[in-house]
Amino acid sequence: MATTQQYFNLVQTGKSSWVAVHVTPSVDTTTDGSSAHTGLFERAAEVRITLAERFPRLTIAMIAFVLLAATLTTEVELLRGAGFRWQ
Repeated sequence: MATTQQYFNLVQTGKSSWVAVHVTPSVDTTTDGSSAHTGLFERAAEVRITLAERFPRLTIAMIAFVLLAATLTTEVELLRGAGFRWQ
């Protein structure tokens, strides 16, 4: 008879909400005898975070600024091409 193993832990995030957190099947025991999942965040430090992931609001603000600058530049060039004179 095959046995099934649980590869996730439930973590309470609020009064009535829970999140399933994936864990690796390797289980070690701590000094007090309780089990500890050592492989949960074993590769978390290896991942490099990009600038867009680290500062999402700054990224959105920079994209908005670039779009505004490109729009203004295009508008000025189109007005200049139509013969508009700046006084």
